[in-house]
Amino acid sequence: MRASSLILLGGLALAAAKSCTSMEDCSLNGICTCHHTCRCDPGWTGSNCGKLDLQPVERWTGYNNTNFTNPDFYREGGGNSSWGGQIIHDREDKGLFHFIASQFKHGCGLSAWRPFSQVIRAESRTGPRGPFIWKQTLFDTFRHNPTVVWSPADEKYLIHFIGQDWETPDVCRSTKTNNTISVSTSPDLKEWTEQIPLVVNVTNPTAWPLWTEDDHTPEMLLASEKNNIYYSPTGYAGPYNLTVEPGNIEIHPSMRSEDPFLWRDKRGHWHFLVHHMADIPLGLKGPRVGAHAFARDWRGPWTYENETLAFDAFVDFTDGGRTEYYRRERPKLYFSEDGEMTPLYLVNGVQEFGNISAYTLVQPIGEAWKAYEDALGR
Repeated sequence: MRASSLILLGGLALAAAKSCTSMEDCSLNGICTCHHTCRCDPGWTGSNCGKLDLQPVERWTGYNNTNFTNPDFYREGGGNSSWGGQIIHDREDKGLFHFIASQFKHGCGLSAWRPFSQVIRAESRTGPRGPFIWKQTLFDTFRHNPTVVWSPADEKYLIHFIGQDWETPDVCRSTKTNNTISVSTSPDLKEWTEQIPLVVNVTNPTAWPLWTEDDHTPEMLLASEKNNIYYSPTGYAGPYNLTVEPGNIEIHPSMRSEDPFLWRDKRGHWHFLVHHMADIPLGLKGPRVGAHAFARDWRGPWTYENETLAFDAFVDFTDGGRTEYYRRERPKLYFSEDGEMTPLYLVNGVQEFGNISAYTLVQPIGEAWKAYEDALGR
């Protein structure tokens, strides 16, 4: 009787823990129903809608050149490394998808990202999963952490990244450099204007315009490491001012994060997807690697969800295999184009155990990506 009672009480406690009373209890990724349970938006799952509904991946899609060799490589083996990127659907040619990514020169691996990183553009005509094929170097060494957003107020693409002109060393090694965030603009992702330095010695930029259909404002948000948010009332060129402390949502040293990706959803709420670094104090890179934070207003208050992982280091493949990655970082989402902001694909930089090279993985989310690709004729 006592054991049964304990089981019953435990079940009731679990049910109570999973109940909701507000949209915040559903991570602002769903609706709290009259039955006090979360009804998640497409692409999100879990009792609190804080987990991405990730699907199996087809091998060698995304941007993976780890089997590529070149005479100017500084080392043998390991191929050509990249570290995260962003998918952009061409605004004119609907059969074309661009991919803006960090790639390391001379075959150097992730450990030499600074100063060997450059920003490149690749293309896919087989859909947003790729595989993407290299087309051009946009910004030479040292440039890193690119993130791209369309600015309706300017009718231009904005690219933010860190770095400065730097002559690469003659061996694969790391070098200390300044982390200046700069911005450049482009009408087509192929030709870019001269970069404008914005914020000095901070890293991991992610931007989002405050423009809406009802308010054609030039105001711009620029977030960075530690999820701080900078605000410009005059547009992408700044000047930017650091907002008050709600911009920083770190809650404990064990919950450190980096690589923020910022977006505003269909309801006007705000979200970060970040590289969750909870295992770093344990001397590990994972498997707890993805977290989600949310707020009704970008000024806060922000909630950092540290119990439910948005994604982890394990990836299932369509051939039935499964990989636990040594590192899985640099998260970015590709959303539906119907105004619903449904996440269709998760993009990460990944590195396998025992491998010095890294590549960029594109993983489908939920079910909506299938209909999206069907509409493209895939």
